[in-house]
Amino acid sequence: MKSHILATSLLLGTPLATPPAAAQNFMFETGATLLAKCRNKAPEYALACTAYIAGAVDGIKKDVFIGRAQPNCWPDQMQAEDVRRIVVAYLERYPDQRKAPASVLVSVALNGRYPCEK
Repeated sequence: MKSHILATSLLLGTPLATPPAAAQNFMFETGATLLAKCRNKAPEYALACTAYIAGAVDGIKKDVFIGRAQPNCWPDQMQAEDVRRIVVAYLERYPDQRKAPASVLVSVALNGRYPCEK
């Protein structure tokens, strides 16, 4: 029933006064959980790591494209494995940052690697 109410509200664009409990229990991937996946030697974890990072990059690029984010100076074409290495290196170098959402850290790592000329 709760999912039906939430779905109806989302379709109609009407806000709910109090979201159902299930809608309140979400979790972002953190830098720590992403790094754990990336360090895991099992192929499925390596794939999950790379896929998450590629998805985050696509999301950030989409936000830039539609004007919801500041332009960045990343290369137009990047290899997923290269981006993965940049992000993992950042997470290993800055352990104090690992509690932040992983998608933010992907952006920070790439902005550090590819800064815009001033």
